[in-house]
Formats: sequence, C-alpha cells, structure tokens
Amino acid sequence: MARRDGDLVAGITAYADGPDEMREVIKHHVNLGVDNIKLSMSGEEITEIRSAQDCYFTDEETAACVDEAHKHGKRLCAHARARDSVTMCVRHGVDVIYHASYIDDEGMDMLEARKTKHVVAPAINWLIATLHDAEAFGYSHAQAEKVGYKRELDAAIAGLREMHKRGIIVLPGGDYGFAWTPHGTYARDLAHFVNLLEFTPHEALIAATAGVAALLMRSHELGKIAPGYYADCILIDGNPLEDISILQDHDRINIILINGRVHKAGRKEYVRTSSAMPVAGQDDNKHPIVPDREFPEVRKQMQKQY
Repeated sequence: MARRDGDLVAGITAYADGPDEMREVIKHHVNLGVDNIKLSMSGEEITEIRSAQDCYFTDEETAACVDEAHKHGKRLCAHARARDSVTMCVRHGVDVIYHASYIDDEGMDMLEARKTKHVVAPAINWLIATLHDAEAFGYSHAQAEKVGYKRELDAAIAGLREMHKRGIIVLPGGDYGFAWTPHGTYARDLAHFVNLLEFTPHEALIAATAGVAALLMRSHELGKIAPGYYADCILIDGNPLEDISILQDHDRINIILINGRVHKAGRKEYVRTSSAMPVAGQDDNKHPIVPDREFPEVRKQMQKQY
C-alpha cells in the first residue's frame, strides 16, 4: 500500500491517502484474506524519481495502519529505507522493517530499546547486485552509483553492523526474483551477512532457519531439526561453518528433503551400489549414505561476544 504520490510499482500497489482511507484499504484486503500488510513508506533510487531518503507517510497514517492491521490480527511490514520511515516504523509498531538503510542514531537507539518487537530484513543483496551485477541487464554501474546505490550500500552496511552488535534481529532474504537477483540465489545473503555484516557463519545459518521461522510465526514447526517439525533439510558436500559460500554451489547440494520426502538427490547419494543395505563405515568409511564419523571438532568461534 502506498500514497498516491509515493508508489514504486503501480501494478502491485493499493493506493490510499490519509489515515481513514488507509484503514479502509486494510479492512478491504483483510476481507480478501491477506496475511500481511506492506507499507511502501519510502522511495527507491532505481525509479530516479523517488529517493530512498524520502519518506511519504505521516505519523498519523503509520499509526492508523498499525492499529487497523493489528486489530485484525495481521502483521505489518514496510519498505522503509529513509531515516524518517524507520523511526515511524519503530515509534508506531510496524513489525518488520525492510531495508532500514538510512537509520540514524535516534532510530538505532529506539530500535534497540524495542528490539524484541521488531525485525529488520535488509535485503542487502539487492543493493549489491544492482550496483555490481545489473550492468549485464542494461542498468550500468555508473548509473547505479550516480543515483545513490553506492552511498546507500555504505550506509546500510554500517547501520546493520551496529544493529548486529546491539542484538537487534537482522534476517536474510528479500528482493529476489529480479533479473540480476534471480530465484535460486538466496544463499548470497548468507555470504553477505558473514563478509559484510560481521556475522559468524553459525549466526547467519541460525538467522536463515530459526530466525526466519520466527518471522513467519511458525517457530513451533519450522527452522529446526526436532520431533514434530517439518523435515525440511539439505545435505551439503562441505562445511558451511568453514565456508559459507558453498551454499551457493548447487552441485554441492547433494540431497534436498521437503517434509521428509526426497525432493532432489544425486545418483551416488540415492542409488545403492550393491544389493545389501549400506552399513555405517563400510568401504573404508567412504560410503556416501551412512559414514561412521565423529562430529568434527568446531575450530571456529560460533557466536561473537560483544
């Protein structure tokens, strides 16, 4: 939902101006069965007419949206890159803040004080890919830098590092599905979290599993390997705690389980090489299904201490 002077993509936008009309639009879509209300509160540099540092909502509008959505038991998220957009989200209780690129000291302090009530999902790969990968699709690096993506990326990295140090919840994902951020490349976020935002690989993996499950309000059945949970697992040829980038190599994703059923498996992992059932440790411990090994010693720090 956007104000009529603040939309980003007209075809996917519901329009409303002022608190009363915004309440009506939210009620209409709740009756249609939506799960989540998204507020388009700030601009996006690629439009070249709406800056990421501009905020289009007022305090009164934001407060009305939160009240109406929460009254119906719905969550709110917001496209909030601008400083004022972020502070409004925190002040009035928007549950999930997308981007938060230009958060200032006041917003950071407010967010830290309410860090159990908000989640930040920066969609950091959009900034990086638009700056460095979009040229092959006709949007040049020079133009991306000119409109402000380099400035925004630098500001976002600094802010997100500070959020992580303060224990504010920052989760990966978002803004995939464009030409230069295609579906199937989500694991790039985890590498960015480690290489740019100073997460450990372990922290990045927990954010992407248990963290995202909590974001979806399904911590009771997603995000962990435990009795009663969906058996959604992948078997990786390698250790992402030592090299988080291996998750981007689809050839090293040997088995994918979805709700306990094999969705994908290579021949060597799935087809038995003999008529006998595999035995742990057989073939000099080279059998790919049931190796008999101790869990490797953790040689790297799992959780940073601040």
